[in-house]
Amino acid sequence: MEEQLCFSTSSTCTVAILNGAKQTDLKQCGTEFRNGTVRVGYSHLFVAQRRKAVINVYKINGNGSRESVEQRLALPEPVSCLEVVENAEKPDTPYLLLASTPTGKLFVWELMSGNLLAVKPLAHYQPITKIQSVVNGKYVITSGADARLMIWQTVDLVTQQDPKPIFTLHDHTLGITDFCVSNAHAKTHLSGKLFTVSQDMTLRCYDLNLDVWPQPQLLATFTFPSPLECIALDPADRACYVGGPQGVYQVNFYYSISSNQILNLLNADGNRIISCVECQPERNLRELYAMGQIECPKILDASGTQLAISMDGSSLVVGDTSGKCSVIDVYSKQSMKEIQSIVVNESCGEVTGLTLNLIDQDTSESLVSTDKAHTEFKFPNLQKSVFTREGLHDVYYQAPAEKEGAVAPLDDFEEYLDQVASEENAFVQLGSVVSTVKIVDQIKSTAEGTQAQDEPSRQEESKEILEMQENVRDITNAYKDLREMYDKLLREHQTLSLKSEQ
Repeated sequence: MEEQLCFSTSSTCTVAILNGAKQTDLKQCGTEFRNGTVRVGYSHLFVAQRRKAVINVYKINGNGSRESVEQRLALPEPVSCLEVVENAEKPDTPYLLLASTPTGKLFVWELMSGNLLAVKPLAHYQPITKIQSVVNGKYVITSGADARLMIWQTVDLVTQQDPKPIFTLHDHTLGITDFCVSNAHAKTHLSGKLFTVSQDMTLRCYDLNLDVWPQPQLLATFTFPSPLECIALDPADRACYVGGPQGVYQVNFYYSISSNQILNLLNADGNRIISCVECQPERNLRELYAMGQIECPKILDASGTQLAISMDGSSLVVGDTSGKCSVIDVYSKQSMKEIQSIVVNESCGEVTGLTLNLIDQDTSESLVSTDKAHTEFKFPNLQKSVFTREGLHDVYYQAPAEKEGAVAPLDDFEEYLDQVASEENAFVQLGSVVSTVKIVDQIKSTAEGTQAQDEPSRQEESKEILEMQENVRDITNAYKDLREMYDKLLREHQTLSLKSEQ
């Protein structure tokens, strides 16, 4: 598995590998609104075009992927934010497409039929800054420049004429620029924690556990010296990273004030306001915490506009105002590399969209592939009038091709050899035409002679295979013996440690 990075500016969009050198720029691509790009399934990328009522569709993974636009979807009006709600019954299958306009209007399409299911004219009083679906698409969260964050039920958005949010959070005093939800949530109901950042220079944390609270509970508020533009959450909820004009900071939720005391800053004791200051040497952290302040390490000095964290939480991707992305090692705070558009120009603008997703390492998937043998899949046109919801309608779905799993040598040695031979043949043949030539007339005449000549070689091959299988069994048995010896020594060590402590 590898992590694929997609980031966009007002005039460019770049697809790159986080830990590799592969990079491609998409053509005729750019969006001036933040969060105007979204991954659709495994293979496609939707980009809301700037100053145009059009979504450009690009195929960035799979057979037939390329740099140019694959499809253009016309819209009733230009949109700013995009989000896709996946089908909970079939993972990686897009179900709904949500889009917002700069006026705060919210559109909901059924993606595989193109039907416009709902239009919410005033979902927010000002532009919507981000849309995200959570809990397997059961809920949708929207934030806006009107300083409000709303939690909607997806079923209400697609069934009701005038849907209402189930919760509205309005603790911020200025526009909410970004938010994120922790991974520790249930699959059927709201839980976990919600983090929001705003231009009012605060980071707020809410508890979404409705089994404990009747509504989202504000746990803590962190204040900073400048407005905040973006946020990324550690996969294990150990820390979060916030960015703004003065740089990118790390906020550790398990805060160490001494060598033997660690505090949980997100406990349920009530809303506490904590000021975040930069780290300085030889500072008494206990006295600083008693005054309501904590130290936050500075990750990067550049002005951050978009953030994304790697799967293991060791790398942080920072998109800045210059239009490039910096990959930072979280532990050493060092920049490992910088990724920017191949065609660099001064007018590319800030990074407006940033996504980081896992992909399979398949050598057949390339954005410069010229293979035309695949089946073209087209998304249906997006309708401009609201669907009547009467009767049945068609839904288009393309099932992904099933890939054969790799066979381990210890499981079935014969099948493993066949798999290696087929992979070698795929590399030897340069095209779809197999160039092996067989002369039928000579097969019968030479069959009897070759059978006698091949008999000794076959016996030798079978003997070698038997020897290899015996070697594999010997290695497996030796490993089991070593494992048993290790477990025995470990148990003895634990027993002696307990006796010494007593």
